[in-house]
Amino acid sequence: MQRDELENFVLDNREAFDDAIPSLKVWADIDRELSKRSVSKPLTFQRFFKVAAAVAAILVVGGFGGSMFTRWQQANPVAIIEQVNPEYLELEQYYRQQISTKVQQLARYEPNGSFMSDMKKMDQVMAELKEELCVAPKGQEEEIIATMIQTYQTKVAILERVLEQMRTSKPQPKKTTSNEEVSL
Repeated sequence: MQRDELENFVLDNREAFDDAIPSLKVWADIDRELSKRSVSKPLTFQRFFKVAAAVAAILVVGGFGGSMFTRWQQANPVAIIEQVNPEYLELEQYYRQQISTKVQQLARYEPNGSFMSDMKKMDQVMAELKEELCVAPKGQEEEIIATMIQTYQTKVAILERVLEQMRTSKPQPKKTTSNEEVSL
């Protein structure tokens, strides 16, 4: 390998280059720069604030989610009913089916308008009870649900009595043709 002229000059005059020693001020400046780099306090504060912000965000999201879930559960009468009386939904389905059957039977006899308006009022009472159930204080839910069941029982009993009276006073019900509909 051939050496170029600069390299040859440096190798030949090496001793002349090695005699210069840097001053202590240069070494002190280098030491000061290195010590500044080793201390990383701004990085730890930055990391601390990132972790604190993440924890705060998680708490806010969790609190908001919990609040929304609680409000949904309080505003949902079905959820309240399932907690207080799990059998209510079965009873409600049974009574609704009974009422539907009786109303269909009663429609054949042409009931008067005041009777049907009374039935609608009972439906309004049921809607009000469900709304009341959503805002009822703890412990009162069972009482409201019992009232709702009693309202269904009363409605079925009224329909049975009216049907019985219609059967005795008008033994021949109105015949419906295949294209007529019976409304509830």
